[in-house]
Amino acid sequence: MKRSMYASFVLYAVLAVVVLACSGERMTVKQVEEGFTPLFDGATLSGWRKLTEYSGEDGKWEVVDGMITGDQYPEGKGGLLVTERTYRNFELYAEVKADYPIDSGLFLRVQPNVLSYQFTIDYRPEGEIGAIYCPSGGEFLMHNTRGIDHWKKDEFNKVRIRIDGNPPYIWAWLNGVRVVDYADTLVAGEYRVPESGHIGLQVHPGESWGTGNRVYFKNILIKEFENE
Repeated sequence: MKRSMYASFVLYAVLAVVVLACSGERMTVKQVEEGFTPLFDGATLSGWRKLTEYSGEDGKWEVVDGMITGDQYPEGKGGLLVTERTYRNFELYAEVKADYPIDSGLFLRVQPNVLSYQFTIDYRPEGEIGAIYCPSGGEFLMHNTRGIDHWKKDEFNKVRIRIDGNPPYIWAWLNGVRVVDYADTLVAGEYRVPESGHIGLQVHPGESWGTGNRVYFKNILIKEFENE
């Protein structure tokens, strides 16, 4: 019995290592157990594209040392990098670092006109980290003046966001601390944002972005689930 249990443990460990190696991500065994899969292979932008229908070719996205980096290009111009696939109910995990100042975010259920829910990463004067913003749909839905308290300067910050239902409930954690607990509502009897859309990474246009600054994303993972 002990030998059988040991053999099963070894087999699981080997399978976990194979999954990690094939993904190109630094996924932990716990994340494999929880059913997360990578959205970013650590080497290319396969599975991602610019949201050209909204911002054309503006914004510069590259893979550098296993990270997706974003910068304004041309100067003062930005845009969104989005998944080719659309998603409905899910948990999203990403590790994020940012130069100062930048204006960025993680976007959920992105539509072609950029209507979406945004977890803000506005790392700049008077910016908010962890607010919920809705471009083209009401702007700030939830302010978060204390999110910055949990942000680690010059380090990768662990962001985990869960969106469920429509109107959705949105929870988010920053470095293990829950910073968002938000329930959306209908607007004039209609859903504010459609129930599915792309996941997006932002480079904001304008002067809120320091010249030559970048935002960095790595270990981007997702777990889909049915409406709960």
